[in-house]
Amino acid sequence: MTEAEIIERFRARANPPPVLFRYRRPTQWTLDEISKRQIYAAKPSELNDPFEYIAPVFWNVELMRREFIEEFAPKRGISPADAAKEFESFHQSGKIKLLQGIRQLKDFSGVICLSAIPNSIRMWSYYAQAHEGICIGFDTKLRPFNMALEAKYQNPDIPLDIIAATKNDPTEIAAHISLRKAEEWKFEGEYRIPISIADNPRLIPFQPSAITDIRFGARIKNEFKDKLQEAISHLPHRPKLIQMGYDFDRFILTETVI
Repeated sequence: MTEAEIIERFRARANPPPVLFRYRRPTQWTLDEISKRQIYAAKPSELNDPFEYIAPVFWNVELMRREFIEEFAPKRGISPADAAKEFESFHQSGKIKLLQGIRQLKDFSGVICLSAIPNSIRMWSYYAQAHEGICIGFDTKLRPFNMALEAKYQNPDIPLDIIAATKNDPTEIAAHISLRKAEEWKFEGEYRIPISIADNPRLIPFQPSAITDIRFGARIKNEFKDKLQEAISHLPHRPKLIQMGYDFDRFILTETVI
């Protein structure tokens, strides 16, 4: 399967809701993301979950041996005995290459993390500096947000059969590794945009019209809010602006359009 075919299969998997959200801290990077219309793709090692891009896999050696002897060897005109010997050598080197490939998937991968939920108290606390930051909404009809894939919140029960996945759909391997999250993170409602950063920059451009709305944290400081308004003023259109607040009677966040 060619790289173009793999990308097309990933595109077919994309299933984002109309708007996805990105919680941001009150930093210059956040301001640049808005004014320069570039979104940063983090490496898995930079994320806060130590289980990122780790998932159990296995390969059915007996099935591989049988298929090699019964299907591949006759095409090359070698005997079953010679094919069995050749398989043992191929199997060991192939296993090493496969493990190297899985490691490279992590080393050369970038990921843009988004959420379907803009009013999570926990996410405002974790990812927006205790409600001092913002939450940006992006239109998923536009690139790269139209490529967002839903995270799978499931602790591994059985390893992924690498051989079966390679024969049926190689994108299963990447999805199994890059989209799996522990069940404990389910509250995030996460969607991901996997990016290859082997030969590509980690700042991914997007159209300014992709920004649909911006929520200001309930504890946003005036200094950052002023800088934010300045960054927004350079956009060709003004997104919907929303001020988050508190409802202390119900323990929920409120939203007021400004």
